[in-house]
Amino acid sequence: MHSESKQYYFARIEGYRIALAHLEDQFRDAAVNLEQMEAAVVEQLAKETFCAPWRTSETERAGRREGMRLAAREFLSQYREAIRNFRFSHIV
Repeated sequence: MHSESKQYYFARIEGYRIALAHLEDQFRDAAVNLEQMEAAVVEQLAKETFCAPWRTSETERAGRREGMRLAAREFLSQYREAIRNFRFSHIV
């Protein structure tokens, strides 16, 4: 694998893991509505430097941002699915 590709790949993994862990920790014991969660995700994505600040090249920063976006998308998707399942289980 090319050196620049490796930098992107590993920065993306770090960005993903750190952002997902932060979101899970932030909402672990809290019942919030979807709008609050989306606002928190937007806020976290705006603070991209909190996640792997040691990644300084443009390639690494791009990978880190992509990883953070993937984590946020996955987290919100799982939360939406959990809400749908909860609503469905209470209807039946």
